[in-house]
Amino acid sequence: MAAEITASRRRATGRTLLIVSALGAAGFAGWSLAQLQLTTSETFLAEAWHAFGLIVFAGLFALVAWRPRAYPGLMELTIVHSIGMFVLALTNQEAAGATATMILHGLLALALLIAYVVLGCIKAWGRQPAAQQPAPASAKRPEVARASATAGSSPAKGQQDRGKAPESGPRGLDQAPAPTAQPGTAPGGRSGTAPTRPMPQAFPEDHPRS
Repeated sequence: MAAEITASRRRATGRTLLIVSALGAAGFAGWSLAQLQLTTSETFLAEAWHAFGLIVFAGLFALVAWRPRAYPGLMELTIVHSIGMFVLALTNQEAAGATATMILHGLLALALLIAYVVLGCIKAWGRQPAAQQPAPASAKRPEVARASATAGSSPAKGQQDRGKAPESGPRGLDQAPAPTAQPGTAPGGRSGTAPTRPMPQAFPEDHPRS
């Protein structure tokens, strides 16, 4: 129970830092857009780029606060950007607005680093779902597979049946062929010797005609 409470507090802290960062970036973006009318033609596009960039970062912070482990690499890019701006402002103190940029991006980089560690955003690299692939044909239900096999074999079976000669009737393995009539078989299929007329004792040749 204590571990669950601690983890819940860590998630709440990290998301709070990201929400505050998003609101801060959005606020500075609005202020920069309002100051565009005071800029000169030489710096107008640069200031506009900066203002719209803050809007993009505000949206990125909000996305990570919503799903901390769903966007691998996103938090790392924002942290690198904030640290890079902090280092440039620190090493170029004579530039206009260097102090404000150093404070803003320094605090932002610190908040992002804390949120990155507390929310465990490094685990986003190992939580990418595998691409869904169509199920193979062998994964079909047995009924569908059998129906497909039967439908595919029906034409071939019909052709084989048409090539066979018609049979007179069912014939089993133990059924003998119908008996054929043999010489000397009595009518009705009964075996035996058929009665014959007696042979004549005299032939016509024995009595020549006169």
